[in-house]
Amino acid sequence: MLLRDGLNLRVVTLLVLSAAAVTLSFPRTALYALVFVALAPTLFVCHGARAGAVFAFRAGWAMGFLAHMGTLWWIARLYPTEITYPWLRLPILILLAAFEGLFYGLAFLGWNAASRHGRWWLWPGVWVVTEYARSLTTLAFPWTVLANTLTAQPLLLQPAAVGGVWLLDLGLAAVNMLVFKAVERPRYAAVAAGLLACWIGGSILSMDTEAGSVDVAIVQPNALPEFKWHQGGKSRVLSDLEALSFAAAESLRDARAPLLIWPETALPMVVRPGGSAEFWLARLVDELGMPLITGALGTSYHRGQDLLTNAAVAVIPGRGIVGRYDKLHLVPFSEKMPFSDTFPAMKNINFGQGDYAPGIESVMLEAGGIRVGVLICFEAILPALVRQHSDSGAELFANITNDSWFGQSGAPEQHASISILRAVEHRRWLVRAANTGLSIIVDPWGRVIRRGGMFRPEVITGSVRPRSDRTVYARTGDWAAWLGILAVAWVAVEAWIRR
Repeated sequence: MLLRDGLNLRVVTLLVLSAAAVTLSFPRTALYALVFVALAPTLFVCHGARAGAVFAFRAGWAMGFLAHMGTLWWIARLYPTEITYPWLRLPILILLAAFEGLFYGLAFLGWNAASRHGRWWLWPGVWVVTEYARSLTTLAFPWTVLANTLTAQPLLLQPAAVGGVWLLDLGLAAVNMLVFKAVERPRYAAVAAGLLACWIGGSILSMDTEAGSVDVAIVQPNALPEFKWHQGGKSRVLSDLEALSFAAAESLRDARAPLLIWPETALPMVVRPGGSAEFWLARLVDELGMPLITGALGTSYHRGQDLLTNAAVAVIPGRGIVGRYDKLHLVPFSEKMPFSDTFPAMKNINFGQGDYAPGIESVMLEAGGIRVGVLICFEAILPALVRQHSDSGAELFANITNDSWFGQSGAPEQHASISILRAVEHRRWLVRAANTGLSIIVDPWGRVIRRGGMFRPEVITGSVRPRSDRTVYARTGDWAAWLGILAVAWVAVEAWIRR
């Protein structure tokens, strides 16, 4: 039996309540208030006075597994053309939920040890470390970091400018822990209320507004994957891009320093120096009379062979392509088989993934006098990677993505909502151009200023302002996670000493 000793109806009910609260906190439902109490039932189950270490790990894993099955259910509905064997979608969801559940298991094992030895107050640090670990390595997948749920309420996001998403996560874990303690000792309710008051009060003081100085237009072509890369489909996509771009140029006729942005791999052609794609882009931009940033396929010589890259290029009237950024972090099992460069035999495993070459460094694309840090698709969920762009001098973030393979599910909303945090962490305007939606414009305080629809071609326009100031988080990095590492070390050493 999974939980063995201690398994009863009350335990199962509490774990299911926690998992349901976590799931409902994420879009589409976005009941973000639940996240402040979602962990408390599992904290009760795994408390050191009631449970052993092995039971706590298993209970935490079970709750995490259920929460991820509920939050990532859309994996079972991925576009069938995007995977070689569509029947693998459900097994992949189960395996991913089981893997992510391991981090929950470790977090509640840490709670068990900390509470058993009277160091319960260290547990928020333990929680943050297990969340932070999910953002590391080639297999990074911090999609379901608990603080990502808070983007529905910008007022709660502002501490991210000081300590990033990890400071928000630390605060959430602390509130959940204090809610649990308040059941035993009501005075902790006042401490939780005080923490929330400081959180909200500080956010109110830090929020501001500013007018845009650059007018941008997002082209959302709604190019569906089943025909985009076929010969007939390519000409249709190019025609649609051209028509929508001229409509955007018309709407920005009297604009201040206009900028046009297309989504990830918008161009159904490979961009090579002197090739037809480069000529087509240069001609179009000259006719539009405004700079363009677009996603496209590029090429790169990587480990002795020419490989495709998932790229973004800047095109300027009269000058053509003036810069290119190649995606740094490729999506594992989609754009590249993990570790296949080290173990070439893994390339023989075919899930329908590509074999792209990763970029080498963070490159700013200059368009209209603005240094634009481009985040291609999945890169927007990786705080450390976005910080590299900030370090390289990004004055504006452009998140270009193709979420068509998610279909009509909650995934596009989840994906878009995570990008909002990157704007707040660095106090940058963020423009998100998505092939089929969700396209948005976000201000530096996390407010969505413009929002497009889903699965329809359209142009979204708005104003942004380039910024060069640096936040505390941009200058100091993931210090909240490192505090958590110290907490883990404290708990581990004390547990070892008291064996």
